[in-house]
Amino acid sequence: MIDWNIVWQDYLGITWSGALGVVISAVVLYLFFSLLVHVAGPRLMANPTVGSFVVLAVIGGVAARATLGEAPTMLAALIVLNTLMILDWLVGTMRRTLRPFPRRARRRSTVVMVGGQTVARALHRRRLSERDLLNRLRISGVLDLRQVELVILEDRGSLTVVRQGSAIDAALVEDVDGREAIPDRLLAV
Repeated sequence: MIDWNIVWQDYLGITWSGALGVVISAVVLYLFFSLLVHVAGPRLMANPTVGSFVVLAVIGGVAARATLGEAPTMLAALIVLNTLMILDWLVGTMRRTLRPFPRRARRRSTVVMVGGQTVARALHRRRLSERDLLNRLRISGVLDLRQVELVILEDRGSLTVVRQGSAIDAALVEDVDGREAIPDRLLAV
């Protein structure tokens, strides 16, 4: 015979205090990991390695275990997932409707190479090494650095490569850090 009380308590249900704990844990960990990814994300995502994959997998496992509480149940998991979805929606709505973050707090696209020469200071600010940049350029199909006129590291970690003989619309680089280093001949009007 099935003891529905045990099924509810051990596998499906959650107490009110447990639900509150799950919501608080999900909010705190969401905010913490959002900050962590904002700071370390470009480095982890720029040149994905086995190590960065392991770090992200461990972070996910720790976050899942910490949010679900002492005895994970189906209802606790549903509460965590809904809390994360609501938080993501709220943060997205706040970013669109509230005054933007101060310039220094936002991650912006950055010029990291001009005329085949890296901009070391920009790489350092974005926590990338020259080797990481060169690896990503090679993966992007760059076979000769002399063919590269401009490289912009985008705010999400991808690269925009302007090759020799090409130009980029000036409006597209208006808010890019280091835009003053872009030669006029590379800017289309």
